[in-house]
Amino acid sequence: MKKLLIFIGVLFAVSTLSAQTYKVGDIYDVDGKKGVVFEVSEDGKHGKIIADGMVSEKMTWDKAMEYGRQLKDGWYIPSYEEMMVLMKVFEVVTPKITEVRGTFWTTTEFNPDCAWMFYLRADSRGGMYKANLLQVKPISKF
Repeated sequence: MKKLLIFIGVLFAVSTLSAQTYKVGDIYDVDGKKGVVFEVSEDGKHGKIIADGMVSEKMTWDKAMEYGRQLKDGWYIPSYEEMMVLMKVFEVVTPKITEVRGTFWTTTEFNPDCAWMFYLRADSRGGMYKANLLQVKPISKF
């Protein structure tokens, strides 16, 4: 009987974990991965988060792309398209992100000499020369 109760308890715990759902603006903090949800699937179980408290030093775009290849645990530098999704909900998301001031690179090139950048606090984006020094604010899927 005791083994049956333990089994039922474990089964309940697993089903409770898999039932976790999220909405835009929620804090995601699972297995050491922490961020703010900015995109979710219809069922709320999957989506994307922007890192909380994870910001690089300033670097050129080429160095940023190298930095992005070294990120671990599913973190990566966002594309322009992903940042456009974030910009649509930035008023809900950015108040919950620490270290959000600054201008951040995307992986998307604007032309051979420039790449897209974004500044969350001002809902601003544009092309920036790749030689300029900007930061990286990673995102991840969950």
